[in-house]
Amino acid sequence: MTVIEASSCQELEKKYAGQEPEIIFFSGAGHSDLEIINLANRLRRYSQFAGIAVYDNRRSLDFLITFFQDSIGGYLPEDFDERDLDMCINSLAAGLHYVNSEIAYRLITQKRSSHKQPRTMALSGLERKVAGCLIRGMTTSEIAHTLDRRSSTISTVKSNIYRKTKVHNIIDLAETLKNQDTSLEISVDK
Repeated sequence: MTVIEASSCQELEKKYAGQEPEIIFFSGAGHSDLEIINLANRLRRYSQFAGIAVYDNRRSLDFLITFFQDSIGGYLPEDFDERDLDMCINSLAAGLHYVNSEIAYRLITQKRSSHKQPRTMALSGLERKVAGCLIRGMTTSEIAHTLDRRSSTISTVKSNIYRKTKVHNIIDLAETLKNQDTSLEISVDK
């Protein structure tokens, strides 16, 4: 079984070019939830069938369900031990999700905040570009011209953004993305 760890996608692509690892571990330290999901999706493109696990030290565990829905199969606390690592590798190799018993206990016993805003799905690269343009006040036609896409495509992307973020207007979109610390690709390059 091939298990690898890399500090970045660039390192992974250079150091392990041509290899198809079965399991990939990466650190989520210093990254937002959305950045971790985007990185996992990029890793998924690198190795379509690999089990992907992230390790870091987050206080809140609200993000875990989103992680597991978005192609991350395992989560370890930053201070994991050899037993946790072994169990995670075996679970991922069997096609199962993995969290250690301490985190599983915290997930089961934590109380959900009723006033908390519901999480939204991660936006794709094109959706982030279009969202950035919308927030800057560009029209659908202007965005289509800037991104060299059809207006109908931009309209569809715009609908997907509103559906994923659960908003109905640009003002709410800007506020939601700001609250989620979503990085938008404001500088639009073709």
